Amino acid sequence: MKKAILFFALCGMVSGFGFAQKLTVKNIFGADKDIFGDYDLLNQNREKKIDNSQLGQYYASKTGNVLEATDVSRIFSIGDRIQADYKSYVLNGRLRLDMLYKSDDSESPKFIMAPTGFVHYAPVPYIGFAFGNNFYKYFAIPSAYLAAADDTTKYGRMLTDSLGIEDYRTSGDFGIYTTSFLGGITSDWAWGKKGKYYIKLAAGGAYYNSSNYALDMGINAGINKMFDVGFTAHDVTSNTPKYGIFAGLKCVPNLIFNTGFYYNFTSSDYLPEACVTRSDGTDDDYDIYKFKKQTTKYALGVSAGYSFKKIGLGIYGDLISGLTDEYLDEIKYYDTKYDSLFYTKDATIVRGVTCVKYKYNFKKNKLTAKRTDEYSAGAIPLYAQFRVSYDATRDINASFNFKLRTMIHDSSQSWLTFYPNASINLPGNAGKISTGVRFDMNLTRYNGLSGISVPLTYTYTFKKDFRD
Repeated sequence: MKKAILFFALCGMVSGFGFAQKLTVKNIFGADKDIFGDYDLLNQNREKKIDNSQLGQYYASKTGNVLEATDVSRIFSIGDRIQADYKSYVLNGRLRLDMLYKSDDSESPKFIMAPTGFVHYAPVPYIGFAFGNNFYKYFAIPSAYLAAADDTTKYGRMLTDSLGIEDYRTSGDFGIYTTSFLGGITSDWAWGKKGKYYIKLAAGGAYYNSSNYALDMGINAGINKMFDVGFTAHDVTSNTPKYGIFAGLKCVPNLIFNTGFYYNFTSSDYLPEACVTRSDGTDDDYDIYKFKKQTTKYALGVSAGYSFKKIGLGIYGDLISGLTDEYLDEIKYYDTKYDSLFYTKDATIVRGVTCVKYKYNFKKNKLTAKRTDEYSAGAIPLYAQFRVSYDATRDINASFNFKLRTMIHDSSQSWLTFYPNASINLPGNAGKISTGVRFDMNLTRYNGLSGISVPLTYTYTFKKDFRD
């Protein structure tokens, strides 16, 4: 709530310096994974479960295999997002409140509130100041846009929460979602006829506490209706800084063509999961069933699409692939069960089997692995998405999405999504209803059709212009 109060206080202090042009309030009610994270209105998911009983542990230690069962979860979710956007000559800002209830007994809290927002104040030409806990896509590079996903990755945003820290302050079933506090300085230059040539700069950082802070920066330049290029650097002072280089063509009407190069690619939206399934059986805990997001050191992406305006048809495709099987980052496990006799080491992820936890074996006088990660040597992550959109009328749109996250040379680690959906604009500017059916095949967590969900949202937008 302090951040919301700060937002309104800043708006009140600064609005006197600039005449307000527009206030837009949008409300989205329902539940949709594309809006509220992992939750649609109705979800039914299957997942492999490991038998961690004494019998299951004994069977696994003797045979090298695990006893599996199928768990079916049915989740009902309902959410609401209210968002206010304020724009003037010197001040831009957004305040958003997400609320979500989910009937998921395996996770707490059940009811989540997530207040986010930012203020961008430019009191003089070419210089601006930005503060908040989420800048969304406000400082995004156009050529970092992925047409099929209808999204811009964090690598394409010049200012963002590169720490990636997500925390919940909970009390029973209620929780407030928090992230880092962000701040930065921006500069926007344009010259030529109607600002044909432009350069945009941004630098800033994220702060969570004294031991968690990150520095970001970016630059975007281009010629209107010709091309644009951009560069971003996130968390540049860490051991694993993340970089993005982007370029896109703008010279063909209705055509999207963007390319990107990623260094230290860790975006969970576009990478498959790996499953921890092995143990040497020397530890009583036998904690062997986990999922981890893949990461890759180098990745290359391309996004293209074309809109046939006359017939209302749009065709879009994205592709991001790792370039080598060299992986990054560290997996850290902390366990004090064995006090001074238990050792935890950081393990650099490489292809093949990577030991991530060790226990001292006095008989052999060495550290032995408690757990190993199942990876296939030579495997490379691949993301592909294809979307077809058709405007049947001015008020009815139908689309079909296909999404694939997999590993080249290891197709058993794959996640496929088929998603037909439609949206209808209600008469009299009464809002829009969107729904569909989402089919998931998560081969990492379940062999075959692993989930069916139904998203449903109602969106209403109010706009108010303030003029002389």
